Amino acid sequence: MFISALGSITGHSNRLGFKRASKAVVILVDGLGSENLRAAAGHAPFLNAALRDSKSINTVFPSTTAAAITSFGVAAKPAEHGIFGYSVFDRSTGLVRNLLTGWGADFQPSDLQKLPSVSALSVIAGITTFAVGPGEYANSGFTKLNMGEAEYLPARSFDERISAIREILGTKHKSLTYLYFPELDSLAHSHGVSSFEWLSKLEDLDAAIRQIVGNLPKDVGVLLTADHGIVDVPSENQVYLDEIELPGLVAVTGDPRNNFLYFDSATQASAAKTQLEAELDGRCIVATVEELKSAGWFAAEIGNAELLPDLFVISVGSYVCYHRGFAKPQSLRMIGQHGGISQAELSVPLLKFGAFAD
Repeated sequence: MFISALGSITGHSNRLGFKRASKAVVILVDGLGSENLRAAAGHAPFLNAALRDSKSINTVFPSTTAAAITSFGVAAKPAEHGIFGYSVFDRSTGLVRNLLTGWGADFQPSDLQKLPSVSALSVIAGITTFAVGPGEYANSGFTKLNMGEAEYLPARSFDERISAIREILGTKHKSLTYLYFPELDSLAHSHGVSSFEWLSKLEDLDAAIRQIVGNLPKDVGVLLTADHGIVDVPSENQVYLDEIELPGLVAVTGDPRNNFLYFDSATQASAAKTQLEAELDGRCIVATVEELKSAGWFAAEIGNAELLPDLFVISVGSYVCYHRGFAKPQSLRMIGQHGGISQAELSVPLLKFGAFAD
């Protein structure tokens, strides 16, 4: 989508066929799935009116921020860019690598992700590129991976982000802007999408987007999308993998709705698959990489394939899985979850405003 927004300005690589524009703003709301938005229609009337006039699209697999925003930022699927989960186990070092927040001096984005970002292509094309969001993300490894060539404008509050966008759109030169709202995802994890906290912040977002897209110049196009949707999971639907005998298990990473399991040997992984399928009794899909390829969830060739797990344990329905030997205690308190293959997690909005409106 970000590459198509750039294409609307340059006339090249406009994969989604957006109408021509001189300036494009792409808003990414972390965790705002189409089903979540429809379920809260009374709290977001402006966004829901736009949703009724648009088509939803599916995010990537796994439906998690690290994979989805990387796909957004480099215009490639997870199998191509190799950032395919929240966290992975690096067998060569024996370390768990967090692909969202774990970048540092000993683990650089360039170690895993080699594709040029859309922001880099934008600069090459002579288009001024901006990223607007909370200041704490300005110099993060994940921002460098996806928006490294964009000028980052820190803006903590919604009002500050609105002001930053208005300032960008007030200039004469062509520009591509990424605007990030992380708040709904954080509130969903801690309180759930039915909570007062989440719904109140959605109301704030609805008002902010209305302000951003009101009275746009004719040559400005604005898009709104998300990286994934959210499923609320009650604590009684937590499944504990540590209660199942899994000989040879060396690491559990990924997300609670899409656990990545690593074993010492292929034989142990095969035995564990049989055991898990029996114990989980339809609450989860237990799949190998090859099975996911055959089902179309992964391509035949996968970047950073050495980091893939032996087994994926993908929750269906309103369940999550934890292995308490590997999970952080605070993660067991999460209510809103994602990473799986339900439509609630996969379906995200594609809202068009201004020059992009149909």
